[in-house]
Amino acid sequence: MTLLLDIQNLSICFDTDEGTVRATQNISFQIRKGETLALVGESGCGKSVTALSILRLLQEPPARYDSGSIIFEGRDILHLHESELQDIRGDQIGMIFQEPMTSLNPIFTIGDQIAEPLRRHKNLNTDQARKETLKLLQQVSIPAPEQRIDQYPHEISGGMKQRVGIAMAIACKPRLIIADEPTTALDVTIQAQIMQLLQDLKNEMGASLLLITHNLGIVAQHADRVAVMYAGKIVETAEVLELYDHPSHPYTKGLLNSLPKGKPGESLEPIMGTVPHPAFLPSGCAFHPRCPEVMTQCKTSMPPSFELNFGGKHQADCWLFDR
Repeated sequence: MTLLLDIQNLSICFDTDEGTVRATQNISFQIRKGETLALVGESGCGKSVTALSILRLLQEPPARYDSGSIIFEGRDILHLHESELQDIRGDQIGMIFQEPMTSLNPIFTIGDQIAEPLRRHKNLNTDQARKETLKLLQQVSIPAPEQRIDQYPHEISGGMKQRVGIAMAIACKPRLIIADEPTTALDVTIQAQIMQLLQDLKNEMGASLLLITHNLGIVAQHADRVAVMYAGKIVETAEVLELYDHPSHPYTKGLLNSLPKGKPGESLEPIMGTVPHPAFLPSGCAFHPRCPEVMTQCKTSMPPSFELNFGGKHQADCWLFDR
């Protein structure tokens, strides 16, 4: 498949009162056309920062891009002027932001907010934008779109807010959709509906999807490849079935072992400890204080990325594979 997005050695820092916070450290991953890549990990691992950086939505300062590149269709996002970025945002790359309760502007109707990218990027007049907005509301399965289009965010449910966010993201038929935890705070039934909707829209438009989520069940059902993130680093990448059949990094094993097994009376197996504060990362591998397979080398040296031979492209950053 043709490469759509290529992120190489991306390091993002924040200058704070506590010192320099390293949000991401030399992360690299690619997304091909028509592919779904899932980015998974605990809260505080740098997933949302990575997503926002693709559209250069991090405030600079305090954010600072220390190194790396974000190549989207042959152009480095980090070297574009603001006017060029505005041409990409909402048009070629659409983003479904985390927390639909706060990502919508409370003083504008949902119709106005969906129509904004249509007027900006497609040069539609008010009537044309309204007609297209009604189609989008129907497309994301919002009932009574003629009524909802003139309502404000506080007048609709959380599930509908999420659908409005999706409608905004897909309005201009982008090549890449970034979905930052699109099912957070939604009940299980609505989660399934939202994910099926995203999958259908992705297939219909031939778009690629970067899916950021904590839900490993959703990953298994909808992703093509998975990148596992911990403390600002991508520690394992693999095809989705490969990762579930052969989890290799101890952190990936811990994530999968913590899933409910579905057997009555069986207790969960949590990963002990918490994600370290990015301003105070431990030496060596950041996971070593929580790792059940820690070695002396893990405490002093950052592991490189090792290629694993499980029948597909599979990489893990762990000294266990230093043969």
